[in-house]
Amino acid sequence: MGCVYSKTCIGELCAPRDVKLQDVGDVKTATSEIAVFSPAGSESEEGENGDQLNQLSLTTDHEVGITRLSRVSSQFLPPDGSRVVKVPSGAYELRYSFLSQRGYYPDALDKANQDSFCIHTPFGMSPDDHFFGVFDGHGEFGAECSQFVKKKLCENLLRNSRFHMDAVEACHAAFLTTNSQLHDDPLDDSMSGTTAITILVRGRTLYVANSGDSRAVIGEKRGNDIVAVDVSIDQTPFRPDEVERVKLCGARVLTFDQIEGLKNPYVQCWGTEEADDGDPPRLWVQNGMYPGTAFTRSIGDSIAETIGVVANPEIVVLELTQYHPFFVIASDGVFEFLSSQTVVDMVAKHKDPRDACAAIVAESYRSWLQYETRTDDITVIVVHIDGLNDAATDESASSDTVLRPPLPQVVEVSGSESPSLINWRSRNQPARNDISRARLRALESSLENGQTWVPSSPAHRKTWEEEAQIEQALHDHFLFRKLTDSQCQVLLDCMQRVEVQAGDIVVKKGGEGDCFYVVGNGEFEVLATQEERHGEVPRVLQRYTAEKLSSFGELALMYNKPLQASVQAVSHGTLWSLKREDFRGILMSEFSNLSSLKLLRSVDLLSRLTILQLSNIADSLLEMSFCDGQKIVTENEDALGLYIIQKGVVKVTCEMDLVKSVNASSLMSEVEKQDDGMSSKNFSVEKTEGSYFGEWSLLGECLSSLSAVAVGDVVCSILTKEKFDSVVGPLAKLSQDDNKSKHFSSSMSTESVKDLDTPTIKKIQLSDLEWRTCLYSTDCSEIGLVRVTDSENLLSLKRYSKRKVKELGKADLVQKEKNLLKSIHQSVFVPRVICTSADESYAGLLLDTRIACSLTSIIHTPLDETSAKFCAASVVIALEGLHKIRILYRGVSPDVLVFDQTGYIQVR
Repeated sequence: MGCVYSKTCIGELCAPRDVKLQDVGDVKTATSEIAVFSPAGSESEEGENGDQLNQLSLTTDHEVGITRLSRVSSQFLPPDGSRVVKVPSGAYELRYSFLSQRGYYPDALDKANQDSFCIHTPFGMSPDDHFFGVFDGHGEFGAECSQFVKKKLCENLLRNSRFHMDAVEACHAAFLTTNSQLHDDPLDDSMSGTTAITILVRGRTLYVANSGDSRAVIGEKRGNDIVAVDVSIDQTPFRPDEVERVKLCGARVLTFDQIEGLKNPYVQCWGTEEADDGDPPRLWVQNGMYPGTAFTRSIGDSIAETIGVVANPEIVVLELTQYHPFFVIASDGVFEFLSSQTVVDMVAKHKDPRDACAAIVAESYRSWLQYETRTDDITVIVVHIDGLNDAATDESASSDTVLRPPLPQVVEVSGSESPSLINWRSRNQPARNDISRARLRALESSLENGQTWVPSSPAHRKTWEEEAQIEQALHDHFLFRKLTDSQCQVLLDCMQRVEVQAGDIVVKKGGEGDCFYVVGNGEFEVLATQEERHGEVPRVLQRYTAEKLSSFGELALMYNKPLQASVQAVSHGTLWSLKREDFRGILMSEFSNLSSLKLLRSVDLLSRLTILQLSNIADSLLEMSFCDGQKIVTENEDALGLYIIQKGVVKVTCEMDLVKSVNASSLMSEVEKQDDGMSSKNFSVEKTEGSYFGEWSLLGECLSSLSAVAVGDVVCSILTKEKFDSVVGPLAKLSQDDNKSKHFSSSMSTESVKDLDTPTIKKIQLSDLEWRTCLYSTDCSEIGLVRVTDSENLLSLKRYSKRKVKELGKADLVQKEKNLLKSIHQSVFVPRVICTSADESYAGLLLDTRIACSLTSIIHTPLDETSAKFCAASVVIALEGLHKIRILYRGVSPDVLVFDQTGYIQVR
């Protein structure tokens, strides 16, 4: 293996640009020292390559390279294989593929994929430079942050004057420049950002730059094995050096259990990342329960940056040899449950990197659902290194090659001890590109109760000193950073003075709180009980004072959940309280399209859309005015879209029969009233303020005979199909009759046993069944076709090997599975258990279907669109049936989907 060294901060103590580090004792600075962890006997060839690239840089134009970035960034792999690019100076090829899978979030099914990636081959104008990057966004605007960084990082790297002479220095500068640009951009990165893992291939040299917890791994041949070698180190609080660094910057490092008082906050309760129990250590500000990041470096995250979450990348340089067959870069969605070695083993099994990507993403997705009820976004790039042969590198690679630990390199960062306190209301207000979660909850609440919030009159007029203190306490608080100047003033007026005496309980653990508090004066303790040997012992988790600009109760403004700790007054003091109702009202006070949201939600077709979707639709509405007698929709012309009547009355006329043929719920009630069997074919109805019509046009349907005329002055808001499709996506008409589907499925399920009467079925034993063929098997069971004695019926049997069940300790699991399957009677597309039986070797479940094959066995080539839709719909109906009987099915994959003899999907 070639030389591996860090020139930029592996082990370096990085801090935010405006934070002064605390005293680090005897640690010495070594700004000029290069921290090296290289294998024994290896040598660096950087000098020779650097001279060649220096000469090449004289003829390259970085602006031409940047123009090329915008052109190739939208390209995707061809459907029939991976992409290949040559590296001329190294006389080898890179064969690569990628895959990005959006995560599954039950509470946010429309959540965007916050991962992004970029592949530029070549990178810039040099045919020897190739760039691969994965960016894992997080927070409310994580998707936008990852897209921003993906673009800007590449541009900054190409524009750097040192790019061809010193790639390490250029990478480091590009990360920091991109971070500053994200801070300056209107995009809100206060509680959002992205991690970044990038690999620059230059000739035979890899430059790996990492900021965050995504990972780069390279395979290394050692004898007959391919061993995984991490060429990046996850930057998380599991690393002692990172914990020390962020603590020097003022961070608290605690798990959720510690922050909520369930565990002692003064005793480290976590071990290694491999032994993580699902509650990793996170970073918190000193006097608040935010930001809670589980990583110690990222791009963006301006609030977390104040406590040491910096963008400074750790950079590793690696010389490629013939012992390196491939490398992988992926987001932490892959490595959450899969080890680096597991990923390398999966890549080694597949000749085509495209197949390797699919296998890694599928296994990662399955593992997430096995251990969680959701999945993270998952992104992976696999790059094969083909044709790299150099006899001179043989001696540099040995079977005992390992990475040495990085040598520490500490840099003193000067600056003020804490961020300067600027006026809370005069700071720059970034433009909002989306709706915050707090505002979404406020919208939901307002739409449900239909009441308009009116701010309460201030019971106590605050002095300018009191207002200044509240402003300082709320400066850069994540809940209030996005308020406008007028909203900030209303918030100050709404905050009520609360006087407390020593010993008073402000909030009680287990109770329901609906107030946020700022400490005016006095001292307060956060109390929680912890389990000890002799019972529960009260612990003081934290102290709040006015000098610390303390505040608490921010979660009460967002959620109505039991409190996790109590807050008690130690001395006489003053608090300023803000009620949840007032906070939500302030968020809503400048939301101009609330009335449009209410009207949109009243439309049956739109009633199931999320608030975010409705809000985006409301922003797309067109407002049109019509005078008395003016035609709004002319007969034999299609409606422009959905019409929502804001003012006035509209007379709608149409043929009854045509209304019944489309999705016109706004007219159907009137049709039913007027359809009295008379010969009249037309009907008329007057639609008043707040009602709507034309919703069928959003589905691509038309009513040629419909006309609409204004009665008096009329104002309508119009949603066109084009605007609707751009926000929500096209809708297909739901023509499937659910009752018919269920009836057909029920008749299908009984077809195989129609010749067997009930007594015969109940008495069937394993000895009465002739095993014909095995369709597939698991670690302790197998499913196959059996023939009932004295009958031509073929059924499916799932039988468990008693010996294997005992060896694997799965007796309880098998019993639960049996009871669960027996409880399913009418679920569509799920096999029903006819009976159970057992002998000395097996326990069996006889199923009422004849399984033909698994889905896996027939998807060697992609399904056509119609077949894919059919399979997907069958699975959805099956899962809906299970959910109705309160059964949650986890880990749906082609392995658990089978076809029966009629060609219908069955979920096993």
